[in-house]
Formats: sequence, structure tokens, C-alpha cells
Amino acid sequence: MKALLVGVTTKYDIYDIEYSLDELKSLAESLNIEVIGKISQQLDSPNSRTYVGKGKIQEIIFNIVGNNVDLVIFNDELSPTQLRNIKYELNIEVMDRSYLILKIFEQRAKSREAKLEIKLAKDMYLLPRIQFLREKESRIGGGASTSTRGAGETQRELDRRHLMAEINHLHLELESVKKMKLNQIEKRKRNEIPIVALVGYTNAGKSSTMNSILDFTKKNGTDEIKDVYAKDQLFSTLFTYNRKIEYNKINFMLVDTIGFVSKLPHNLVNSFYNTLQEIKNADFIIHVVDTSSKYINQQINVVMTVLKQIGASSIPSIFLLNKWDMTISPYIDTPGYKSIKYSNKTKENIDLLLNTIIEEISPSFIHARLLIPYSKGDLSNIIEEKCQIIARNYEETGTYFEAEIPKKIYPMFSLYDLDTMVS
Repeated sequence: MKALLVGVTTKYDIYDIEYSLDELKSLAESLNIEVIGKISQQLDSPNSRTYVGKGKIQEIIFNIVGNNVDLVIFNDELSPTQLRNIKYELNIEVMDRSYLILKIFEQRAKSREAKLEIKLAKDMYLLPRIQFLREKESRIGGGASTSTRGAGETQRELDRRHLMAEINHLHLELESVKKMKLNQIEKRKRNEIPIVALVGYTNAGKSSTMNSILDFTKKNGTDEIKDVYAKDQLFSTLFTYNRKIEYNKINFMLVDTIGFVSKLPHNLVNSFYNTLQEIKNADFIIHVVDTSSKYINQQINVVMTVLKQIGASSIPSIFLLNKWDMTISPYIDTPGYKSIKYSNKTKENIDLLLNTIIEEISPSFIHARLLIPYSKGDLSNIIEEKCQIIARNYEETGTYFEAEIPKKIYPMFSLYDLDTMVS
């Protein structure tokens, strides 16, 4: 299928039109759509009737005829009126950016949760566009178009009622999933396991970073065996992966989340509430950035915007400057945040990354010199398992430890603190 891309840029846009259309091209190609050209127009705002002006409509028609175009993809979400009018003017299949992203998500969804979330987002998108999209589906083999206006209106109401019933059902199912997920998060909190979330633009390397951490910690004693799915494509995974990590005797839950993209459909963000809840409840966020992209600062801005939208912008964060071995950006804007130069290919600074995580999530420690009686072997075992030991000696009356003790468990050792006893 051959497609022509069409975009509008205004003085208020935060996205460069070249970047935005290049990204739209990548999105289209991920569905095996061949992009044969791009058309853009500078306007004060998109035309309320046909998105672009009359002259551009004629230019689009000229390109459709001259290049045997099958589909025109618009770079913004089109209103039902715009969809109807554009279809009438072009007499060809039309798709907007939101529907394209929904189709990609629909194709990539594997888990029950992701399928429910995407189905809900798609139904919410279809609801105000039901007449246009019913006709569209009939042309590509789904549903049947109506022959008269009256019958069409009746069928439209039937379709609308069906969609509303399905939306209500999906809300109920997702509410059940939400409760289960919140219970899981609460259980982790009760077990005092910090949550570290990987976030970033789609295809920035989040899943590969998780696999690098898993491989590194395996070598250092972690028993976790399952890597996560990682592929060099947009939206390779649409649900969260959770892996328990142990490093320097500190446990944490590492969560890999879905990637973000500019102009992510509002309905999709709302529908993916359950998946994004993992980010909102994190104790620490690792923002993975693709430093090999020439649009790195725009991509950072997109992720920061979504984090703010879901109420996660105040969570402690760090920028992980991935693909540093291939960086092409002379300036990376990470305002007020720590950053680490990193590469999943070379594993540069992976130890620094893990040490930073531990520093951020570790409980406060008390430096103590303890003499634990041999009769209190259970306390010695706790020190061995949960504390950072600096020195250990076996004395006549017990085991001497110099160690960093987490504040929350220090009270059980206070009787054996030599400094306290001396004072």
C-alpha cells in the first residue's frame, strides 16, 4: 500500500514539522505501508473543514493521481467533520495519526490487559466517527455500508449503542485489572521493595537496558533468569515487565513500561491508565534517552509532558543517555536532572547506573560497631543478609561487626552498639 503524508505546522507548534513527518513515516512503515511523499503547510491553525487549504487539497490530488497513492495519512487527529470532507474531496482512503497509532498498538498487543486497553481506546476514537469509519471498514472488508440516508442513520444508532455497551463493559473489565494491579503494587510497598521504572521515547532502548541490568546482576548473584522482549522497532512491547533485582544486598523491582511518542492519542493515554500506573507508583524513574537521534530534545520533551500528564513528574529521576557511543547531539537538554552516559552495546557505566539506583532507593543507614553475642545468631544472620559489612571479627564473647545498618532495623541492634554502650 502506497501512502502520502500530510502535515500542518503552526507558530505554536513545539514539534519541528520535518521531525514530526519523519516520525509519521516510521509509524506508517511499521505497518508495512510504503510512504511515497510528504506534503506540509504553514497555517495559523489547521483548516476546520479540510485540515489544509484548498490549494493544498489540489496538490494532494495531483500527487495521488501521479503516484498511484492508495492512502493519505494526516499528521494530526482529524475531527469527524474533517474526515468526512477530506474523504469527499480526495475520494481515497484517509487515516489520521491517532488511528494509525491505534492500529499499531492493536497489532502489537499480546497481553489481555493491553488488548483491553487498546480496544477501549479504539472504541472511544470510533464513537464520534462511527458513520465515516463504518463506510471505511466496508471498503476494506468489514461491515456493510448502507444504501439510503434513513437506513444509514438507523444503522449508525445501532452501531453507537453497540459501541457504548462495549465501552462500558471494557471499563468494568479494566477496573478489575486496575484493582489487581494496585494490590500488587501495595504488596510490594508492604514488603518494602522499591519500584524503579524505565521510561522513555519508543525505541529508545528501555527493554535492552533492562536486559543489560539483568545480565549484569546475574553475574553478581541475582537468580533472575528471564530477559524481556526487546526489538529495534516502534512500540515493540505494550505492557509492563517486572523483574526483581538484587544488587549490593538491596532488592528492588525493575519495571519496563511502554514507550511514548509525540501526539500520543488522548484516548490511548486514558485507556492505558493501568499500565502507566506502574510509573506513577515508582520510587525512582530512569528516563532512557536515545542520544543517536537528531530529535533527542523533542523526544525528551514528549516524555516529560506525558509524565506530567499522568502525575509522575515529581518522582526522583535520572536521564540515562543511551547509545552514547553513537551520539550525534552536541547538546542534550536535561534541566535540573542528573545524567549518566551509557551504552547497551558497550555496557559503559552500567555499574555507575546500578550504584546510582541503589543510592537513590536505599534506606538511610546508621554506621555502627556491634558486638553480637554468639547466642544471638539470628541477629548476626540479619546483619549478613541486610547490612553492608565493613569489618567482621570473631571475639571471645561474640562477633564484632562494623557495618552500615538500615535505620528501620537498627533498633534491634541498639543494645549491642559499642558506641552507645561506651557513652
